Amino acid sequence: MSGFFSGRSGFFTFLLVILVMIVSVAIKFVNVYSLKPATVSGELNDIFSMVENVRPLGLRKAEFLMEWSKYRDSDECSDAVSESRMHEGNGFVGDEYIVCYSDSIEFPGIPTFRCHFHIEKSMSSGR
Repeated sequence: MSGFFSGRSGFFTFLLVILVMIVSVAIKFVNVYSLKPATVSGELNDIFSMVENVRPLGLRKAEFLMEWSKYRDSDECSDAVSESRMHEGNGFVGDEYIVCYSDSIEFPGIPTFRCHFHIEKSMSSGR
């Protein structure tokens, strides 16, 4: 076993460690830039589906805010939605509801990548 960590095997062990680190960064990158925004968008769609038949639009927006507030304060929401309470920019801009949150990719020896996300949901349509 000690021969594995010395000489030529030590080089292969080093390469294995580098490969594991690269794969870990790639998984975190996919999570931050793809999976988490998709989760937040799905949560917005779920709450919107509860109020999409409410008419007029002003009442739909009010119902959405009440349901979204209850959901965001529950244990069912994702960490990004829960954390969005602390960010400015959340709320309605016209008929669009915007959720803002920040995320980062942090690994030792690699500069920290910080990102700010805006996820939008139109209240006037089912998109």
